[in-house]
Amino acid sequence: ISRVVVHKCDGGGVFLGLRSAGDVAAAVLALDERMRDAGVRLDGILLQREVAGGLEALVGVTHDPTFGPLVVAGLGGTLVEVFRDVSFRLPPVTDLDAEEMLDGLKAKKLLDGFRGAPAADRAALAQVIRKVSALVEAMPELVELDLNPVKVLRPGQGAVVVDGRMRVARAGG
Repeated sequence: ISRVVVHKCDGGGVFLGLRSAGDVAAAVLALDERMRDAGVRLDGILLQREVAGGLEALVGVTHDPTFGPLVVAGLGGTLVEVFRDVSFRLPPVTDLDAEEMLDGLKAKKLLDGFRGAPAADRAALAQVIRKVSALVEAMPELVELDLNPVKVLRPGQGAVVVDGRMRVARAGG
């Protein structure tokens, strides 16, 4: 029986705090060993900058059998699995729709800065939501998209998609 790992962190596939070429080389060797031990062939790696701080959000697309594609946004990281605090809209998602999606979250206070924590760049997160909506309209074969986490930085500093996955299918299939 093979074990399916959806989250790279759960499978030991994420290394943080790499500061030098030597750190990266050691991480690649360790990752290759972990994958071989799991019976998986490592055929590539993704190296990206580490984004510190920010509020973790998620933005994505899911498919409803009745309504078709739905844009989803909410708390990200592991919080989505615990609280399931998300909001859905049918595309196209307008500026107002994106703001209403964020305002509809139970944890919206976190976006505004709560108990001394910095506020998050709501405008940047709303822009990610609108761009995902535009993507689903332009690409009908997009069945599922999960951008999680999206690190939402302080106002004016933007939002950075740290991880994502997508599933596509033939149009009409």
